[in-house]
Amino acid sequence: METRRRVALIFTGGTVDSVGTDRLDMGWYIEAGKRLAEGELVGRIPELGQLADVTEIPFRRLPSQSITTSDWLDLINLIHKLFEQDEADGVVITHGTNTLEETAYFLHLTLKTDRPVVIVGAMRPASAISADGDLNLLNAVRVAADPSSTGMGVLVVLNDTIHSARDVTKTATYRVQTFQGRDLGPLGYADNDGRVLYYHRPARPHTTQTVFDASQIGDLPRVDVVVSYIGADGALVDAAVAAGARGIVSAGTGAGRPTPGEDAAFDRAGAQGVLICQGSRVGSGRSLRSPGLRKRGFVAADNLQPWKARLLLALGLNLTSDPDVIQGYFDTY
Repeated sequence: METRRRVALIFTGGTVDSVGTDRLDMGWYIEAGKRLAEGELVGRIPELGQLADVTEIPFRRLPSQSITTSDWLDLINLIHKLFEQDEADGVVITHGTNTLEETAYFLHLTLKTDRPVVIVGAMRPASAISADGDLNLLNAVRVAADPSSTGMGVLVVLNDTIHSARDVTKTATYRVQTFQGRDLGPLGYADNDGRVLYYHRPARPHTTQTVFDASQIGDLPRVDVVVSYIGADGALVDAAVAAGARGIVSAGTGAGRPTPGEDAAFDRAGAQGVLICQGSRVGSGRSLRSPGLRKRGFVAADNLQPWKARLLLALGLNLTSDPDVIQGYFDTY
């Protein structure tokens, strides 16, 4: 007899369990400060029981923009404990969409497990007409319970679509199709016939294959992001250095071009031992490590969004300050 799969469900908050003032409140429901009670979201989706044995695991619920590194480390410890004690075959994490991709990528780099970990959210609150959270959660459980999800790294599931945590980003403020992998597309789909279908696998190492060990992280070194625009001077760069930044990600124009004033400030920062990572504000495409960047001791972000480059740079700086080694992390992960 086939053994039923066990899925642990961890709620961290977000739109998926938020409650607005009425069914048309899909814009400022966060200001209402209301959430579904513990167990209420699972209780209103009885079909979950057809897919797996689902167990809700207590965790803190908070707006995703409030999440800190400490929350990430606690979440990693919880997931490792569930798997080490063999209490689950897969994990689903509900999360606010504002920073969902950052949490997903951090877990993708640091979790040490091959078992499926799926992050899910919603673009409309639970109280809204045509709320998307119930189906998103159902599909996330379906993906986490499917053996084909093993070894795929951390996955993000919304709008019937399965994305790799490395590639996915939020592209629109309110649309349900907001999460996209702009350069590389989705891995597959949780489709309407109930099947989980993968058409691609992540090519870059993740989870058990990375050098990053969350158990060795007390806190991450400070890394700031500076966005370039016409007329930008070096004030924000200098402020980041004064605040104690060990690294700065430059979200440059085009393929990664800061202004002359920012460039001068980056050189000042580099002279003080701050590592600069050159990325782009464009939202798609690679930033390249030119001979000039290499000579200055800077690294390039590849095609990572600046906020994801910030995470990888911080994790790298936790191990080394050698720019060539850290560039290797960007080329590898």
